Amino acid sequence: MKRIRILVLMTVMLTVGMIAVAATPTAEEQYATIQGKDLSSQSLEEISKSYDKLNEAIANEAEQARKRLYEARSKGDREAYYEAREHLSLLSTYHMDQNTSDYLLEEILSLDEPKKSEYAAWLYEHSPYYRPTLTLDFSSEGENYRYSYRQQIRKIPGSEVVLPSSGQMRMNSARLGVLAGWGVTPDEVTYQAGETIKMSYTNQTLYAIYQEGVRFVDPLSGTDVFIESEDVEVPTPVADDVSAIFAGWYDKSTGTLITDPSSYEKVGKGGYFEALWKRLAIEDITVLYYDKDTLPTNTQMSMGFSYANTGTVDLAGLRATLSSESEYVRVLSDEVYLGTLDAGLMSTNNSRWATSNKQQVRGENNTFRFVIAPGAPSGTVIPFTLQVKNDKGDTWTQRFESVVR
Repeated sequence: MKRIRILVLMTVMLTVGMIAVAATPTAEEQYATIQGKDLSSQSLEEISKSYDKLNEAIANEAEQARKRLYEARSKGDREAYYEAREHLSLLSTYHMDQNTSDYLLEEILSLDEPKKSEYAAWLYEHSPYYRPTLTLDFSSEGENYRYSYRQQIRKIPGSEVVLPSSGQMRMNSARLGVLAGWGVTPDEVTYQAGETIKMSYTNQTLYAIYQEGVRFVDPLSGTDVFIESEDVEVPTPVADDVSAIFAGWYDKSTGTLITDPSSYEKVGKGGYFEALWKRLAIEDITVLYYDKDTLPTNTQMSMGFSYANTGTVDLAGLRATLSSESEYVRVLSDEVYLGTLDAGLMSTNNSRWATSNKQQVRGENNTFRFVIAPGAPSGTVIPFTLQVKNDKGDTWTQRFESVVR
């Protein structure tokens, strides 16, 4: 009796499930229903819900069709394979047409925020015809030159777009001058260079607007000076970072380097100069295999370190030296050769190559060697000085302490 009740219950559940499946319109039926309705008689919410349901049905049917496709291929059933492939091809045609897309865009643009951006993002996702483009026109023309270049940006409407700044541009500043900003017309600044704006809802063009003059920019010292006059007084930046050594001003677009401020003369319409800094960070000084706060006596030990070129200039001919003023320390190997380290990279005293990520000090190759005298009292603080020098004589120093066990 119990088995009969279970069979009856399973039959009822199966029947209900089949009825539910049969009652759900296919993607083809839903697409036909959408196409047959008058758009003007529906709200944006009703239309978006209809397309959301359609896309859900398309996704479900496409998944089933792909399963049938793989099964037919594995069984060698050509008829079933072509049927599944035809179904997939048909499903790809159930998309929003251009007339519907244009109508919806017109309705969306009449809305206030934040609804406008919400529905525009929805249309961007559901319509293959809605791809607003922001064109950045860098073009300029003058005596003996003509520069023509455009960049196109396609993003979800309402999302953030960072406009290019002078530092990102590679155009000849002596011919063009300095980027003053971006305009919806070619002769008036609407947005500042580097400003963050919202992606447009329709196709828009912003024009680069240039200004004659010389600009000096340095984030490290906070320097940002624009000089319009012919007589240019070159600033000297001062950084709070004691490891930073000023190496001059550089205009990437013309290759002009200023190391002697008094010798600079403005060429053409101007220049865009960025400060060059030599900077080296000495990090993670490590006594290999020992805790630096419990160092043994009468034992040869190796010391290594990691370092990073945090400046904007490549460093060459790097050498490191280790010294100590303690009477209890004898340095057996006080110098290691480091070679070259490009700006933005990191290395250690014995790494095979530099990387953009921090490395760990490993192995005793190319390390400092030292010994603490057996007479050093327990708890004695041992001062060390690690100094790195490049081929130009620039020096970076790091002092640290260890303790005798």
